[in-house]
Amino acid sequence: MPPAPDLGAQAGWQANENSFAPGAPPPPEKPHNPWPIVIGLAAIAGVLVIGVIITAAIVVLQGDEDPTTRPGPVTVTATPTTSPDPSSAAPAPGGLAAELFEGDWNFKLGDVSMNATYVAAQDYPDCGPIASAALEKKGCRYAAMGIHAAEGGKLRMLRVIYVFDSEAEATAAAESVEETDIDLPTGSLVADDVIGKWVAKDSAKAVVVGFVTAQKGVPEDTVDDYLHYGTADIAGALIFMDL
Repeated sequence: MPPAPDLGAQAGWQANENSFAPGAPPPPEKPHNPWPIVIGLAAIAGVLVIGVIITAAIVVLQGDEDPTTRPGPVTVTATPTTSPDPSSAAPAPGGLAAELFEGDWNFKLGDVSMNATYVAAQDYPDCGPIASAALEKKGCRYAAMGIHAAEGGKLRMLRVIYVFDSEAEATAAAESVEETDIDLPTGSLVADDVIGKWVAKDSAKAVVVGFVTAQKGVPEDTVDDYLHYGTADIAGALIFMDL
């Protein structure tokens, strides 16, 4: 695995995604112990609930757009500035970065199976180092980000979480966020990228912004899959967290 990148903040990059875009009653039975049945039903119900929640999170992320209608690829560029280096500043204990981003990303849902290698993660006590003043004015309180690589290093996935005081603020921010509201860390974009896409989605009191860049030879559908499922995975997890 290559060393963690030098993560200084970068200026926003050109977006080409704004959203991304399952008769008669039976005869009486003799008395019996009901607990094995109750326990079994509870276990089955638990599995079904988890499956429904994950599927619902991904369906919600898709919204009303047709995912087969996708804009063409764009070239993404960025201008480095200065920001803490996650390789030397470990995320705060119990922070979002440690809980949601540290370690390799291994995702499976039905027939979909995706994997990405951990590169870096960082918690931010406020949004300033990774967002513009405009996003802070919309109510952003703190943030976290994680970077993963895939396709033999030819694809890089960055996911940023911006936390707000209320769900209403997060929803409003997700609907109005622009590329200039985001300061990307240096190293979050793959070198010599030819495809770059981003998406913003509100989840509970947070906005999840996903970025995926890839080099020549990586199919655009692969970029779309990492963007879609990678962002949905984090958005679904945030629903159950106390932010």
